[in-house]
Amino acid sequence: MTIAPISVLIQRCTDNDRMAQHELFHLYKKKVHALVYKSLGGAFDGDDIVQQIFIAIFNGLRFFKGNSSFDTWVYRISVKICTTQLRKKYRKRQPHVVYDSSGVDAEDVSGLCNPAAAIEQKELERTVYRALDKLPSEKRMIVVLYEMEGKSLEEIAQIVKKPLGTVKSRLFHGRKALEKHLRGFNLP
Repeated sequence: MTIAPISVLIQRCTDNDRMAQHELFHLYKKKVHALVYKSLGGAFDGDDIVQQIFIAIFNGLRFFKGNSSFDTWVYRISVKICTTQLRKKYRKRQPHVVYDSSGVDAEDVSGLCNPAAAIEQKELERTVYRALDKLPSEKRMIVVLYEMEGKSLEEIAQIVKKPLGTVKSRLFHGRKALEKHLRGFNLP
């Protein structure tokens, strides 16, 4: 299957072309799923959130003006929906959930030679996600976008529609809070 340029795919999607929608979905599915998992962990049904995001993307395609890259626009929608989910979670005051990363291939733990190292890696992951879970949603999202997704500060500012200084401040304070939550663990 040959993938059309993104502008052509967008136009075909707005014309209700199901094949174009399928192509666009498969083009962004992994990126969106990885962001959802890194932002929300295993406390949510990732597939449901991804579905909500793609529904919002397809419903909003006709409003995409091209002022930013399409990737930035997709991330912006994803971040908004993930932030909304985090806020709902904290409003409900749900008990803490331990994360299971077996479905995401961000770091393939199975490639490690010894089982003890694999277990240690899984525990480290859980510890980091527990600490991330304690951060306010705005700081958590910026830390995830920068540290885990590899986005630049400028890209993050576009995605979250905040000034660069605000993004830098939230990243700094998010990292400090994360460091505070991780103190006491024997991390490498």
